[in-house]
Amino acid sequence: MEGMLAITHEFQLLLPRYIIFGSDAVQRVGSEAKRLGASKILVVTSHGMVKRVCMEQVTSSLSSHGLRFKIFTGVVPEPTVENAQACLSEAKAFGVDLLVGLGGGSVLDVTKKVASDLALGKILMPATAGTGSEVTNISVLKVQGRKKVLINDSFIADVAIVDPTLGLTMPPKLAASTGMDALAHATECYQSKRANPVTKALAKEAFTIIKENLRAAVAGDAKARVNMSLASLIAGIAFGNSGTTLGHALSFPLSDEGIPHGEAVGVMLPYALEYNGFDPGIIGEVKTLIADLDIRVAIKGDIHEMAKKVMTDERHLANNPREVRLADVVDIYEKFKRESRS
Repeated sequence: MEGMLAITHEFQLLLPRYIIFGSDAVQRVGSEAKRLGASKILVVTSHGMVKRVCMEQVTSSLSSHGLRFKIFTGVVPEPTVENAQACLSEAKAFGVDLLVGLGGGSVLDVTKKVASDLALGKILMPATAGTGSEVTNISVLKVQGRKKVLINDSFIADVAIVDPTLGLTMPPKLAASTGMDALAHATECYQSKRANPVTKALAKEAFTIIKENLRAAVAGDAKARVNMSLASLIAGIAFGNSGTTLGHALSFPLSDEGIPHGEAVGVMLPYALEYNGFDPGIIGEVKTLIADLDIRVAIKGDIHEMAKKVMTDERHLANNPREVRLADVVDIYEKFKRESRS
């Protein structure tokens, strides 16, 4: 048609069938499970979630809709493939037809892997504000002591329920760590080779919300924590469709040493952004935020061995806007080590 704008971008977006956001939305899990045709459900969570109010809300909602359920509480931080296998065995033994994941990113990652292995539906409900795992096709599990990123469209949730009240009780350290993870998602995916106009718009919005709310959220401000929950969701949709880049690749060797993912990717983020020639003003804001939150990480391993691990991360490096060489990674780690001592 004459005068019609030329299409300059071709892209696709992968999202859950339904995304529900709002206070007390967790109480809708029963009606959503019923709508999906479920009758026997495995609620996947961690030991620490069992005594929280939200667990009672979930079980009450399921019971009120006549649904049978069992709770698996064995998910651990930075879960291993063996941890997922234990959950899989529990699901098989109970004969479930739907999984419900309630917890942080580790819980959601295990839920996605097990549901995929069983070809079952799933409802994902994050209890932290940062991973965005509830809306991505990614599951991260440790295999033989090293983080392995699994990607499968079958990991996408049937329903993602994001209830910001679940994050109101996060300890300050966890709020800071997960918030930095969301910040990394927003900034890295903006420069990804797979970025498109939609993911860039979402990334910008998420970044703005995070920089305006993360400090207050860590301090315990309820409104700021609600905003961080929204930012995590938005960033999750963005990076789930465009991918992350060098910052995440640099963080994995640190996580293999036992450093929480959010802290590891947070401290590596400004170095990755500088390498990629990102906006200096934004880099400055990221550095100030890290300093204000007092996030401190020390490299313990051999830098050259860590750099070799980074170079095997083909997925993140392929997304990176600038080619990465082994010598470049060594230089980044050495610079970080020098500056972290000062």
